[in-house]
Amino acid sequence: MNDDQDDDFFTVGTYASPRYYIPEDSPAHAEAWKIFQKIKWAKPPKREDAIKNRFNAFSSILWAVTKDENWAVHTDLNKASYAVMKWPTPYDAMKDTVNALKAMGWLRESGLRKLNRQIRYSAAQKTPMRSMKPFEVREALWWWPIVQVKRGKTNLDKAGAMDIEFMTKPDIRNILAKYIKPAMADLNEKLAEHEYTLFKDGKADDWVEVIYRRVFTSITSEVGPKAAHTSRLSHGRLYPSDFYIPSKKKGWRQKTLIDGQTTTEVDVHASSLRLLSEDYYLGFDLPETDDLYTNGKLSGLNREITKKIITASLNGITLDRKSWPKSFSEKEKDAQLIAGQDWLTYAEAIAETYPSLTKADKDTGLDLMLIESDIIISAMNYVLDKGIGCLSIHDCLIVPEESTQVAIDAFLKAYQQKGFKPPQLSVGW
Repeated sequence: MNDDQDDDFFTVGTYASPRYYIPEDSPAHAEAWKIFQKIKWAKPPKREDAIKNRFNAFSSILWAVTKDENWAVHTDLNKASYAVMKWPTPYDAMKDTVNALKAMGWLRESGLRKLNRQIRYSAAQKTPMRSMKPFEVREALWWWPIVQVKRGKTNLDKAGAMDIEFMTKPDIRNILAKYIKPAMADLNEKLAEHEYTLFKDGKADDWVEVIYRRVFTSITSEVGPKAAHTSRLSHGRLYPSDFYIPSKKKGWRQKTLIDGQTTTEVDVHASSLRLLSEDYYLGFDLPETDDLYTNGKLSGLNREITKKIITASLNGITLDRKSWPKSFSEKEKDAQLIAGQDWLTYAEAIAETYPSLTKADKDTGLDLMLIESDIIISAMNYVLDKGIGCLSIHDCLIVPEESTQVAIDAFLKAYQQKGFKPPQLSVGW
């Protein structure tokens, strides 16, 4: 049960999602219903759907209480969030249920509320909720919003939760509704006209519903109350929603079929570095080389490490530091990669090869991703408008092998439309 693995939801207590419910055939249903009937409501629900919604809200809270080792719980109580997330359990049902449980003393506020965090509650010792044994819930049918905005942080892996307040600002809400959401809905409709077979864990799955969501980041140079008024959209990459594109390392992605045809990958080489070279302020002449990550003094260094450092330097990691950033040692895989390697050797070689990276600020990478995402959406539409199915991972296209040239043409046209030079492309797995 991990709908929202963000700091906001998982710092303290167990999250009671507004999509959880107890099915009627569950052994826990009758016991939960018995406890539910003891709740005293300020306004008792009369309509069948209102009773059902409140029972689902209570079931979610009850599940979280029984699941948490300290009987601590929290849920979404932001009305604006329900307008954005379209949770299966309505806001009023969750709000009324929490208020009723608080009024009865079954739930008590726990700890201090922090910025951008929901209130935490703990179940009182003598509440019937504590007597319930842990049980399983199901998740009501629900899809992520196809357009999301998260609170900006340098480390995208640790980006904040959905920036609901920013998304519901009238000007931003209008931009999303008028331009961005319709474009994503149109893209997903085109993708739905094709069949995809993906090989998760090496096993064929041809019941794949390909839906992408576009995730932006709100970034600002301001702090304090003014920040929300000066934020802007950046990032904007596409991410699979409820489907999974397998890894290439075990050969599973290479087995991908589109409309029953074998596929290939068309990838932009060093996309962010290439776009940076054409930046108005930080632009530079790209060297004539087949691989920008092994050019000049980068030759002989570990290419994977070089690529990771260049990416990090575009997202706030300065090259003039003396040792490896903490972010490189936090992940076991990265820690193993850099073991025995000297930071200064890489940093100095990269800074000398591409001096513009030393002038990039912490938002440069996000802004380059925004350009990349606009380009890939344009390229996908080009391919789809030719009646050809495709998939994408950030700055690459996966297409049927026989349509390789169409994908190449799609990138060339997309870069041209955005005012950039033709990209260096690689074809094949």
